Amino acid sequence: MIEDIFHEHKARYGSRRIQKVVEQQGIHVNAKRVCRLMSEHGVIAKGTRKYYRYQANKTIYDEKDNLLHQVFSAKSKNEIWVGDITYIPTKHGWLYLAVFIDIFSRRVVGWAMDTRVRDTLVLSALNQAIGREHPSEGFIPHTDRGCQYTAQRF
Repeated sequence: MIEDIFHEHKARYGSRRIQKVVEQQGIHVNAKRVCRLMSEHGVIAKGTRKYYRYQANKTIYDEKDNLLHQVFSAKSKNEIWVGDITYIPTKHGWLYLAVFIDIFSRRVVGWAMDTRVRDTLVLSALNQAIGREHPSEGFIPHTDRGCQYTAQRF
């Protein structure tokens, strides 16, 4: 009976929910007994999907021209840098990594990590890259036009 209810609800119901369904059918049973019977039969409920809260972007950014036009090649070092942010799940929450890569050498020129996505995360990575590489005037840092810097000349 427990396995029937379990499979009827696509393996999503755990012992407490199954106990409630059984009680609705007129059979009084403890949730601990249902849990024990489920484990004896190797019946394990699927976990739920993690809830992600969507946060709308409330900041208005100036639209910048796309100077690269999807041509990601350079003739010399420190001419074009591309940057992005990636999300790293850890035991204690999310870590955010901002990276700038030199297109010519395909080398990471600057990076920064933080527990929150802020404009300071990207600025830290960019400032680190500028401090390391000392690019000439007119280099292009290019990102995906998110909250980060967009393609513009410095």
